Amino acid sequence: MSITVTTPEVRNVEFKDQRGPTCGLYALSFVLEYLYGMKIPATADGDKTTESLRSRFKKDGKTVIGELYEATPAMADYIKTLEAAKIKCQSVPCDVTAIIETLNGGGLCMVPFCVDAAGNPDNSGIHAHWCVLQTIPDATKPDEAVALHWGDTVRKFSMTALKNSNNAIKDLEEQYWGKIPAGSYSISIEGLDYVQCNTDADTSVKCERLLSFPIKPGSIKQIPATALSQTLAGKMLVFEK
Repeated sequence: MSITVTTPEVRNVEFKDQRGPTCGLYALSFVLEYLYGMKIPATADGDKTTESLRSRFKKDGKTVIGELYEATPAMADYIKTLEAAKIKCQSVPCDVTAIIETLNGGGLCMVPFCVDAAGNPDNSGIHAHWCVLQTIPDATKPDEAVALHWGDTVRKFSMTALKNSNNAIKDLEEQYWGKIPAGSYSISIEGLDYVQCNTDADTSVKCERLLSFPIKPGSIKQIPATALSQTLAGKMLVFEK
């Protein structure tokens, strides 16, 4: 799945559905193309001719399998190294005023938050996720912004609700993720090739649809426990033109 967004320069940019826990990289890929015309895929998707964000972030020790668990100044500085002459990225406190200033200036905000099953912010503290705030569509509703994630539909978020959700993000315990062998099923699994496992020895995992997927031998990776309350909560990444 994907949605297409038109830039002020009348360029069409796709926001694609993520593969596995890679929401931050898909958000970043969209931002780079939308603002700077840089086409860097989030994941390879079979294309070995262009280095993906996932490949580069893994090589540089910024991710294990594609997760993006930082909105810190150090992460903003790292993102700028992708193309120092073009990318203008900062880590700033997540607040409504900063969001409005960035969007009104033609920039974009990448905001981590706690996502519910319908794709909206909640204050659970869990299910940390990334969205891109694109614009304020209605001047009579100054708290509402267009939000993009999952590549399924264009949403509108209350910026206040999003800020509260961001501030609620809790620390994360260690996780295990395994890869589904290519071609294991003829049914659609939404492009997902990684699923969360209970241990590093799992051989199959059930998803929310109650279908059991085999795990590729040797593919399970450990994502260490991460203090998301320090690296994500209260922070966001903003990009200027």
